[in-house]
Amino acid sequence: MRTNVSLLVLGAIFLGACGSSSSDPATTCGSGGPLSGPGGEFNGPFMERSYSGPDGVARKWLLRLPRDYQPGEPTDVIFNFHGSGSNADAQLVYGDLTEQADRDRIILVVPDGNKIFPDRANPLANYWDSAWEANLRVRDFDVDYVLDLVETVKAEYCTADFQATGMSAGGDMVSALQCLEESPFSSFAPVTYMYYNEAECGAAPPRPLIYFHGDADFVVPIQGSGPPWNDPPVAEAMATWASHNGCRPGPLEDRISNEVLRYHWEGCEAATEWYLIEGGGHTWPGAFDAGLGYTTQDISASELIREFFITHRP
Repeated sequence: MRTNVSLLVLGAIFLGACGSSSSDPATTCGSGGPLSGPGGEFNGPFMERSYSGPDGVARKWLLRLPRDYQPGEPTDVIFNFHGSGSNADAQLVYGDLTEQADRDRIILVVPDGNKIFPDRANPLANYWDSAWEANLRVRDFDVDYVLDLVETVKAEYCTADFQATGMSAGGDMVSALQCLEESPFSSFAPVTYMYYNEAECGAAPPRPLIYFHGDADFVVPIQGSGPPWNDPPVAEAMATWASHNGCRPGPLEDRISNEVLRYHWEGCEAATEWYLIEGGGHTWPGAFDAGLGYTTQDISASELIREFFITHRP
């Protein structure tokens, strides 16, 4: 699962004040976090933050406030996870949600998973440990990392709903968070990779899911794969999530364009749908060409994800 996109952006942090109380139990307002980006320009383009967990290994994460962010006003937060071979800087640009964030006033958090795990012989094991273990996950280094970041953002800013999206191995992280019995995230939007494992996911409540996959994806084949991933066909995995979400069997099919089909289920306790891109590669629909196959411009994954998150707020 590789997304070879690179971008170097330098950042500096300036401190500001934020925070007010709210009677809404879904809202938490922190005591005030950094408000300015590089050069003192308010919120932009983003702030580079540092994190060091119990293992002592330092990582970075990016935080971007909406252009007209108002301290003390409850604000949704979207976490956006990069794929293998990529990083947080690249994902902020490739899986671009900045237009939606500015328009709808959303805080973006883009964690960096580029960490070397010395007990992993496979060269792919330098991104998300939870993703590397896929649906046989036995360690929670990266899930705990994300949960820590959620608490950090809550402590500093006035936050409302948390939602998760990600590309490829980042989509794997989205599934790992969706499968938690208790998750701070309410809606989920993996792109080019997702999974369902009953042993891990069965105790999770129904949770809204939107997904995107191309039928010419040569990195994550739509028909599934053998060892080490052992992934079922995408249609089968989505049907399993639909069953988990209480949907009636059998998706409805809508032709969106000459190259895009939408499948969705009815009678669900939590909305479940996915977009099939005919001829699509291992790509984020609506993004630029990253050299991983055909990228449709008929739909924008970023726009559809945001609409889904709005529609299915708790």
